[in-house]
Amino acid sequence: RIFAAALPGVADLAGDVFGNFVVQKLFERGQPSQRQSIADKLQREVYTLSTHKYGCRVVQKMLELLPVSAQVTLVSDLERHILQLVEDMHGNHVVQAMVRSMPSDSLDFVASTIADNAVKMATHMYGCRVIQRLVEKCTPDQLANLIERLLHEVEKLSTDKHGNYVVQCILEHGDTEDVRRIIDAIRKDFLKYARNKVASNVVEKCFQVSSAGRCSNALAEDRDLLYQAVLAGRDLEDLANDKFGNYAVQSIVKYSRGEDRETIRRRIEAIEHELRSSPTGKHILGCLKKQEEGGDGD
Repeated sequence: RIFAAALPGVADLAGDVFGNFVVQKLFERGQPSQRQSIADKLQREVYTLSTHKYGCRVVQKMLELLPVSAQVTLVSDLERHILQLVEDMHGNHVVQAMVRSMPSDSLDFVASTIADNAVKMATHMYGCRVIQRLVEKCTPDQLANLIERLLHEVEKLSTDKHGNYVVQCILEHGDTEDVRRIIDAIRKDFLKYARNKVASNVVEKCFQVSSAGRCSNALAEDRDLLYQAVLAGRDLEDLANDKFGNYAVQSIVKYSRGEDRETIRRRIEAIEHELRSSPTGKHILGCLKKQEEGGDGD
């Protein structure tokens, strides 16, 4: 009886500060046929609801619980609005829910739209989140165009307050060759990236994935080249007292092995007195001590 009473006004309820919770609960507890009835009632309002503070929650719940065929129908009216949704403070959550809940072979229209606006989306406060969900979910073939466009702008993205998260996500979830290209770009101008407030996070991720990531074995040579770049000059010492670079040094210490670890230890001990007098230096010395107490790395 509650369902029958609510169904005629379900569109109004979905956009109400309290009513949206009622619709979500009806959707959770309802039978498949009842869920479909709600979806049918809201089909014409799906874009409006997706950009609404409360309505977007209902759309996300529907995407979470509907079968694939019904999901595809529900989002059919959203295909031409993907960019608007991604840039909307509420709509971006709906697009993320689409990526999380729908099978990857149903997401080509999202991936292709984002790829056509790759750098703009990667440097957008909401767009960067959608790209991360795509990288985590979709197949390499689906993402080939998007990833290629992003890799052409590694420098810009790595130093961008939103784009750096996209680069880190590719490092963690991307193909080995894509990861290799990012590490190579960072290595060639290591000091610049390590001293940059946001790019230093990308530098840390490079050491992590090449030393302990899922494709670290395949990246052994790239890891060696990365350490060679760090140890060739005085970058290590220069970074040790830098407010952002010191985080990179801590990662260098954490993920170092064998001869690299010994070389780093000697060079840090050579400037130990200087490091003890600086806040950043104390962190580096603490990191080195922790790694030595814990054995040869993680």
